Amino acid sequence: MKIITALFLTLSLTFISKAQTTFQFAIIGDYGKAGTNELNVSNLVKSWNPEFIITLGDNNYELGEQSTIDTNIGKYYSQFIFPYTGSYGTGDTVNRFYPSLGNHDWYTDTASAYLNYFSLPGNERYYDFIKGNIHFFAIDSDPNEPDGVDSNSVQALWLKNSLAASSQKFNLVYFHHPPYSSGQHGNNPYMNWPFKRWGADAVLAGHDHTYERIILNEFLYIVNGLGGKSIYTFNTPVTGSAVRYNNNYGAMLAKTYEDSLVFRFYTVTPTLRDYYKLLPAKKTLLLTSLIEGFYDSDSGLSVMDTIKVLLRKTVSPYEEVDSVIVLMSSSGTGTLEFNKALNSTPYYVVVKHRNSIETWSSSGNSFSANNLSYDFTGAVSKAYGNNLKLKGSKYCIYSGDINQDGYIDGSDVSLVDNDVLISASGYLNTDLSGDNFTDINDLSLVDNNSFTSVIAVKP
Repeated sequence: MKIITALFLTLSLTFISKAQTTFQFAIIGDYGKAGTNELNVSNLVKSWNPEFIITLGDNNYELGEQSTIDTNIGKYYSQFIFPYTGSYGTGDTVNRFYPSLGNHDWYTDTASAYLNYFSLPGNERYYDFIKGNIHFFAIDSDPNEPDGVDSNSVQALWLKNSLAASSQKFNLVYFHHPPYSSGQHGNNPYMNWPFKRWGADAVLAGHDHTYERIILNEFLYIVNGLGGKSIYTFNTPVTGSAVRYNNNYGAMLAKTYEDSLVFRFYTVTPTLRDYYKLLPAKKTLLLTSLIEGFYDSDSGLSVMDTIKVLLRKTVSPYEEVDSVIVLMSSSGTGTLEFNKALNSTPYYVVVKHRNSIETWSSSGNSFSANNLSYDFTGAVSKAYGNNLKLKGSKYCIYSGDINQDGYIDGSDVSLVDNDVLISASGYLNTDLSGDNFTDINDLSLVDNNSFTSVIAVKP
């Protein structure tokens, strides 16, 4: 009995450990005003022992001055800052504080106090960093930003390109002025960049001293400005507003797991006021592929049938990452969504069909901003080992691997021949033309490919 109990405990602990938090971090906004409110929020944040903190702007009220910055920030958060040169302790040995600029930080001497106080990546006004499975992008949304704040600006182009190059599971963009808000300041249309299309998973902002979760076009926006300065009222809720709160100060705790990112908003009491679980964005593959026997080169159309598409890593042993079964259209196209793939990570695209030879893409291909297109039909070089057959003007996957052993040979010919003899009909693997009959045309096709010794060609 003790052995069984010990085994159960071991298995339980193993299962739990796989679901454990990868790391957790805190999110504060509009916090930089020394006093009881900021103290209470900072104590809440410190009670979580977060790995690091990100801020959503307005770090130093009222005017972003050198004389107030350490009192407004270091007094409460110095233990997360490196290098720290202020008067409230020794700081940290590595930086764990990643702020973004707000309008109050810009009010004095072109944000010089902020830029001198912190040591941040990039040009320090906007920058990125990676922690675990999250790629963070801090943006400067203030109109004083020298590199611009509209979606065609130098800064926006940097974000677009950086998101496209990101290979992390989640991409979080954060800044001060929210694109959408039901608070007193309201929407900031100039910050309504195409974040989702560029590959972001969520946008976090402050400016309005409220908490609000907005889901618009299946994309997450959060306003979090209750870090300690003051509390605003709400106006008419904007489209997509799902949760609104403005009764007390608070902060967000985010926890990342292997398969998700969870956001929680707590008040200083502490009371949980919102919970949201964010899943990784699905990766969409637009695939074009034709099966030799199913494709009619005269009409340019194909019999519709299902295929299985696998994504495999490009290094031996070419581990399978994900797979999807899809019904291909009569034009040979299909749209597939993968849950486990990452952007900017090369994968072999592998096509498997019930009576055709397994076919691999010629090389690794990467999703960018959650999208990838691949066309096997345009050139023989699109398949690994040039393993395609030209039919009319399109390159097709060889038909005839009835038993799916990677070879088109005598055993496949025998299977088709047997069904020809009995005039078999229906949805059969021996039906290479997709007309629901196994006849002499199917036998001729498999016999020809067997004669030329067609095999699956893989890395």
